[in-house]
Amino acid sequence: MPCLIIILFLLCEQRQQALTQQSQQALHYAKQVAAIQQVELADTEQVLQQLSTRIDHLTVEHGKCPPLLYHAMLLSPNLANLGIVDAQGNVLCTTHQADQREINIADRGYFKTAIRTAQFSIGEYQIDRSMQRATVNFALPIYDDQQQFLFMLVAVKGLTHWSQTLAKLPLPVGTRVMIADAKAQIIAQYPAANAELGRAVSSSWPSNLSTQATLLNTPEGNRLVYVKQSLNNSNRALQIYFSFDFESQLSSIDKRFALFLGIFFVLVCILFWQTHWQLKQQLLKPLSALKDAIAALESGKQDSRFNTAKVPSEFEHIAERFAHMAQTRLAAEDNANHRLAVVKALINALPDSYVRLDQQAQILSRYGDYTDKAQTLRELLPEHIYKRIRAELALLNDKTYVQLEFSPTSNQVVECRLCAIESHPQALLIFRDISQRKHQEEALNLAALVYNNSSECMIITDANGFILDVNLAFTRVTGYSRSEVLGKSTAMLGSGQHDRSFYELMWQQLNEHGRWQGEIVNRKKNGELYTEWLTIDSVYDSNREIYRRVAIFTDITEVKRKDALIWRQAHFDELTDLHNRVGLKKHLKKQVASGQQQTAVLLLDLDNFKDINDTLGHYYGDLLLKLVAQRLKSMAPHAFLSRIGGDEFVFVLEDDEHKTTCKALASQIQSALKQPFEIKDEQCHITASMGIATAPTDGNGAEALLKAADQAMYRAKQQGRNGYVTFDDTLRKVAESRMQMLKGIRTALHNNQFEMHYQPIVSLDDNRVAKAEALIRWRHPEQGMVSPAEFIPLAEETQLIHHIGDLAFAQSVDTLTQLQHLGHTTQISINVSPVQFAAKNCTLASWSDKLTTLAIPPEHVVLEVTEGMMMHNDSRTKQRVERLKQQGFQFALDDFGTGYSSLAYLKQLDCHFVKIDKRFVDGIATNADDLTLCETIILMAHRLGLKVIAEGVETATQHQLLKQAGCDFGQGYYYSKPLPQREFLTLMTEKSHIAVA
Repeated sequence: MPCLIIILFLLCEQRQQALTQQSQQALHYAKQVAAIQQVELADTEQVLQQLSTRIDHLTVEHGKCPPLLYHAMLLSPNLANLGIVDAQGNVLCTTHQADQREINIADRGYFKTAIRTAQFSIGEYQIDRSMQRATVNFALPIYDDQQQFLFMLVAVKGLTHWSQTLAKLPLPVGTRVMIADAKAQIIAQYPAANAELGRAVSSSWPSNLSTQATLLNTPEGNRLVYVKQSLNNSNRALQIYFSFDFESQLSSIDKRFALFLGIFFVLVCILFWQTHWQLKQQLLKPLSALKDAIAALESGKQDSRFNTAKVPSEFEHIAERFAHMAQTRLAAEDNANHRLAVVKALINALPDSYVRLDQQAQILSRYGDYTDKAQTLRELLPEHIYKRIRAELALLNDKTYVQLEFSPTSNQVVECRLCAIESHPQALLIFRDISQRKHQEEALNLAALVYNNSSECMIITDANGFILDVNLAFTRVTGYSRSEVLGKSTAMLGSGQHDRSFYELMWQQLNEHGRWQGEIVNRKKNGELYTEWLTIDSVYDSNREIYRRVAIFTDITEVKRKDALIWRQAHFDELTDLHNRVGLKKHLKKQVASGQQQTAVLLLDLDNFKDINDTLGHYYGDLLLKLVAQRLKSMAPHAFLSRIGGDEFVFVLEDDEHKTTCKALASQIQSALKQPFEIKDEQCHITASMGIATAPTDGNGAEALLKAADQAMYRAKQQGRNGYVTFDDTLRKVAESRMQMLKGIRTALHNNQFEMHYQPIVSLDDNRVAKAEALIRWRHPEQGMVSPAEFIPLAEETQLIHHIGDLAFAQSVDTLTQLQHLGHTTQISINVSPVQFAAKNCTLASWSDKLTTLAIPPEHVVLEVTEGMMMHNDSRTKQRVERLKQQGFQFALDDFGTGYSSLAYLKQLDCHFVKIDKRFVDGIATNADDLTLCETIILMAHRLGLKVIAEGVETATQHQLLKQAGCDFGQGYYYSKPLPQREFLTLMTEKSHIAVA
């Protein structure tokens, strides 16, 4: 009876241990799942960390993410989105976004945490603003070497996808898993229930759970095991909850307890019966014989003594069965040894390595180079793979099979397969190096992708040029389908445009060098010819014999047509079909560089061609240019003729008598152009001015030669037009002088050699200095003072007048500022060139802003212009004049009377002052006509509401006559010469009135 009690106690203890084991198994499941989730979180952090090491590849352009983020998305299927955020929380870009609106996440908790801690941060349940669905976001702030914040990387994990990944885990039936954020909101659940996402865990889960297995009863009476685990130990950002159905396990344990109890009683009964029977039958001798037979069988032998032993008849059958069993076992051992030998031979022939494992992941045996380098399974595998294998071993059954891949090094990929050993609590883990296979698969996939999607046409042939395959681009370009060309020779594409020697040379290069590249004309299916750029490469076998050829070509027909058109447009004049300036320069450079013959250039400019355009219109002007070009071409059919500008033509002659020929040609052109041109119903007459220059006498380069001819042509225009001039030493000296002057102007601007002098303008009523004209002076370090008449025209021609004008304005404004400090409100007049008004990039518009900055009223500045500016009738000039007047500037019409003296110009300009030229003032004391002219100008100006300034007053008589005529202001040496700034300011300080005799 005590033994029975002890056995019952042991059975109860075994039941309790079974319960404990089931709880531990539930806890084990929970830890395994938590470990897998921690690995996924670690993978997410690792992705962001790896991206942070490539800051130079994380530049956002035009709101588009860098390619590196898209590559990271491809390698991270568990992520729904990646993005870059600035320090203010503005989303700079995302790899997936539902719309194009601007997004700010500065209010998100994970963003604030990442900014505060400067570390990887895990968010909470939220509706992502870029993807418009439930997510949990992860953030990693990025800093430079000086720990200055650059931007923040954000990874997005979709909650629906997260729940789906939980469903893929090998969990027992009835298991529930919930993952919650720091606010205990559900972010993933198994079984999946999207409606539950975002709700509080407390609504569907017991409170006060611990990290140990807790057995609780549900209201329905079911017993469940609950476990809670943290997924992030540093800040407990995420928690994972488990519940396991314990009811079925308890039923199984109870059944097993009852079974064991029943077996126990059966065994007790059998034991008593067997003991009683053995004692009755004297079994010592048979048992001894059986012992010897068993011992022999253990050593692999069969002992026949047990068969012949004298045993009761009841044991005869046992003896026979034992003998049969011994024979069967020995035969099975032989068969097993044979099979083992076969298996070993097979294993030796395979490239795999393997380890045999028990359920605790202990290595029982091993084979292969890969497994010899480590003592434990953990040393053979990455941590996440090791955990996965451990989890599978814990649930090991006959159907267990897992196949995984991992990379122990950057250049190696290993495949491992876990296979259960049938009817044993063991498994084989087989390793195979698949690095080469992976590389080959990647190369094949890439090659197929390129081949099928390339915009270039591809043909694969055998060594003799018979087509084996073509890609889609080939069918699009040639019009042939793939089936129409397979097995046929590439000669079917021939156009007949190349002779036999062309193809012989091609095949010779292919056979000798294995490659040919060049331009070739072929024919499409519809008969249309096309030009292609073809590259043929040969592929060799292991014996260095050609067995394939790969041809790649691009249709360049349209490119060649456009190139030809562009070349023609670049080198020929569209109107006359003559060479243009580009073609002329190339031809001249070639001729001058060869030096074989002397070269002459005749530059022709039509006289007053603008009048034709102004009177008849540009249409007639273009027709006239065509007729002139045809007539000029007929004059010298073999000479090089070009049109380089609106009405400019150039002949290039190459022979020993070039200068004589040019002069003769110029005379012929004069005679030919005398004949009228019939244009529809109009008859036009035209003449030309021509300049002749020769190389190398007048220039060694194309530019120098054309410049010399241009100068000679302008000399012809100055001499009355309708003639020609040959470039000579006089023109050369003028050109050299011009170059020296231009160089001097640039130097003067750079070295501040220009300075302003101020000539007082006196009110004739009270002799007060009311105004002053700012006159520019060039203080040359070697030549002294240079007259503006010498450098202003050249400055206007070369556009340097803009820099000089800005300099004059700046110095004049400085003088005005100092006059204001002295308490004077004197006006200063500044001469402005027509070129300054007409230029595309006019700087006059900025003058008003500069005056505003210095608090100088624009009315204190008078802009002096000439009648010539208004004669051009330029709308741009008119608009700029009007704008300056609106800004407050006043205008004076300078040198009135020397031009057209048109009242229309006075009305058009609407100026404030009229200046009588010095040439009229000089003679008023001795010439009554000059005095009458001055009086008339003064009277007319006053009637128009204008003030009059007389220039060049040098005597007291002139002063009195002008005053009597009613002139408002006088200017000249009688009052004062132009003074440097310092002397002018001294004059204004000491006396503001001029003493008049």
